Amino acid sequence: MSRRTLRSALAALAAALLPAAAHACAVCSVLGSERSRKAFFDTTIFLSLLPLALIGFGAWWLARRFGGRLAEEFREREDAAAEAAPRR
Repeated sequence: MSRRTLRSALAALAAALLPAAAHACAVCSVLGSERSRKAFFDTTIFLSLLPLALIGFGAWWLARRFGGRLAEEFREREDAAAEAAPRR
């Protein structure tokens, strides 16, 4: 094995084992507490639904703000088409 390959393998092994030694995982140290587990679960649900709520609020705001303008534009087009259509 070349030195470069050996160094790469040792670096990969150290990177794989380092989080376990340093307790870098925020959840691993509190897995025993039911209260902490529930807090992580509730936070996960909140952070999953937050983007959907923001998109929904943005769509509602846009519809409310510009909905009247678009409806008026369509009414004008319909009126113009009705006037241009031949009468029977």
